[in-house]
This record gives sequence, structure tokens and C-alpha cells, in this order.
Amino acid sequence: GAVALGALWFVSTPFVALVLETPLSVESTTEPDWRPDYIYVLAAGFDIGDSPAEDSSGLETTRRVNRAVALWREHPTATLVMAGIQPGTESLRNPDQQGQLMQDQAERMGVPAASIIIDAVSTNTNGHAKVARDQDFLSPDTPLAIVTSDFHLRRAHREFSRFFGNLRMVGSDPDITDDTFGDVSLRSFWPQVDALRDSTTYLREYAALALSDLRN
Repeated sequence: GAVALGALWFVSTPFVALVLETPLSVESTTEPDWRPDYIYVLAAGFDIGDSPAEDSSGLETTRRVNRAVALWREHPTATLVMAGIQPGTESLRNPDQQGQLMQDQAERMGVPAASIIIDAVSTNTNGHAKVARDQDFLSPDTPLAIVTSDFHLRRAHREFSRFFGNLRMVGSDPDITDDTFGDVSLRSFWPQVDALRDSTTYLREYAALALSDLRN
């Protein structure tokens, strides 16, 4: 009992959450003369309403699209690829519902529909990369930007780098929410619900990284 409580206390602290997240957040340095042909936006799920019109993207998906649009504004000749469907919704929604919500958000932010493609096939990170591999418009040397949550960058890079060699990984977490070791204080060692949630997400991500190698 005491050991379990101690472990729960440990993983519930912001400091431990930061330690767990840091190796996962492997954002690329993008050179000034590098230009993506395609910007892949990896879906992170949506919330189902009473009707398709009432569906809404989850927080992580929304942030990923926000960051992708900001990147597109820097490279307006690029095409956005909204990648992924939400498993378990097949009987409730069309396969492209996740991608359509993402496209609608991007269009509201000024991206023309002609600059957006929806991948309504892949269901996970491994699948996103394999569907991309099979696209006629992509080659192993195509310049690709992959936009996803900071904690998901390492796994996304591992999957896409199996097939593509000209990648740049772009994290979607807002700068204002990013903690660094310079932000550590006494409060960082006190358990918090948000820190427990984050630590759980990061531990699950490490497990997914291990499974990634087994799948391939």
C-alpha cells in the first residue's frame, strides 16, 4: 500500500511529468531554405455530438491543426494532409468525419480547400505512415512536415522515417503551456491531477514506442 501510494505521488508531480515528456518531444530544427511539399497533420480524435453537425475536434486535434495552418502560412505552396479516422465510430459517422472537421477548421483559418487532402483510411500512427508510403504523389525524398503533439513527436518520427528521409517534426503544443526545467519550483514536486494525467499519457506513449518496433 505505501509503495503504491508513493509511486502514485511520484508520477503525479509536474517534475516527473516533465522528465517523462522531455525525451518524447523531439521537434526538428527547420532550416531557413527548407520547404515542405506536404504538411501531414496527425489526427487525435473528435467528440461525437447528437448529429454530425454537432461533432467537434478534441483539444489535441485542434492544436495540431492550428500549428499546421501557421506552418502553411509560412509555406502556402504546401498541401495539408489531414491524416486519420477515429476507431470505433464506423457505425456512427462517415470515415472522413475526423478529416472533414480538421479541414473545416483549416478553411476557417484561411486555407483553401484546394490545398487540403483527407486521409480517411489510417487509424493510428503506424497506419498514417503506411498510407503515406502508398500515395502516388509521395516519394521517399519528398519534403514532409509532420505536425503532432509534442509528446507524440518521437513515435511519429519513428514511423514516418521508415519510409521517408526528408522529414521535419513540428510540435503543436502552444509555447505558453510548455514547461522547461527552468520552471521547476517547490510546487513542481507536489501532486496535481493534471500532472498525473500527463504522466499517464507519456507512459502510454513509451509503451506504444516499444510496440512500434514489434509491429515492424
